[in-house]
Amino acid sequence: MKTSWIETIIAGSYALILHIILLALFVIGMESQTPPKLVSQPKVDIVQATVMDEAAILQEVAKQQQLENEKRRLEQERQQQLDKKLAETQQELARTEQEFLDQQQRAELEQKQLELEKQQQQEKIAKLEQERKLQEQKTREAEQHRKQEEEKKQQAEQQRKAEEQRTLEAEQARKIEEEKKQQAEQQRRAEEEKRKLAEADRKAEEQRKAEAEKARKLEEEKKRQAEEARKEEEKRKAEQERKAKIAEADRLLQESLAAEQQEQEERRVAGVVDQYSLMIKQRVKRYWIRPGSAETGLQVTLRVSLLPGGDVKQVTVIKSSGNSVFDRSAESAVYKAAPLPQPTDPKAAAALRDFQFIFKPE
Repeated sequence: MKTSWIETIIAGSYALILHIILLALFVIGMESQTPPKLVSQPKVDIVQATVMDEAAILQEVAKQQQLENEKRRLEQERQQQLDKKLAETQQELARTEQEFLDQQQRAELEQKQLELEKQQQQEKIAKLEQERKLQEQKTREAEQHRKQEEEKKQQAEQQRKAEEQRTLEAEQARKIEEEKKQQAEQQRRAEEEKRKLAEADRKAEEQRKAEAEKARKLEEEKKRQAEEARKEEEKRKAEQERKAKIAEADRLLQESLAAEQQEQEERRVAGVVDQYSLMIKQRVKRYWIRPGSAETGLQVTLRVSLLPGGDVKQVTVIKSSGNSVFDRSAESAVYKAAPLPQPTDPKAAAALRDFQFIFKPE
């Protein structure tokens, strides 16, 4: 689990302040040290010096010079040690400052990486939406083209039927004309050959046969029209079924796209909630004060209700740690940490309005 950049900066600040305090205490302690005192030798009385021999005087002068040299050497060593410790402290301070700067840079890089991932996710969603709209446009164009083709086919079919109707009417007119001619011929023959009854009977039989043929053709025409009506009805039903299937496919596609968009939105909100849950846990830890009776490894499950803005409305223990003092210290830390961090996203903020989390300081 990565530490947030805010906590990294605070930790670096604490370390820098601690090193500055240690440096100040060290310098004060070094300055307060009293240099070693040298035991001064009693001055030689001038009166006694007159009675001392020259060798004793020279020996005393050499001894005094040696003591002065020793004093200066000790002072130089003390000063060198002080300079050395000061240089080491300065180096440590410079190293701490560099570490603090490195931590700041890493925190900034992590923040930029999070922003980049968020931007890439938004671009991906926009691209999917654009692809969905393009697919819808293609579907509409295909449907429009199909309808145009069907209209052309229907027009061609209507023209064909109209041509057949004209042909049929011409054939009927021709037959009627022929019938008229036959009747005229029969009338002429009847007038001319009234005396020929046999011929008349024969012609009458032919007339009956012609009428029977005509009736047969009319019956076939009725059957043909009924067959065409039946085929037209089947065609209409098939068209209805095809349109129903297309509508069902469009509905399933819309439901699939809506479900996918809902899933992406839920993953996005869950990511924001996880990020702010981590921030809330870290903030509560900073305000927690360890009780004297708290053992290592204790944990308690808390339910937190928030008001708008992050203020704590209520804290309830869902699963106790077994140590009531530890549980109360965790509740107190949540109240002290208010207002808790809240996301700007309305859905994520609503999810964090009433949530549970496990408080485990170690």
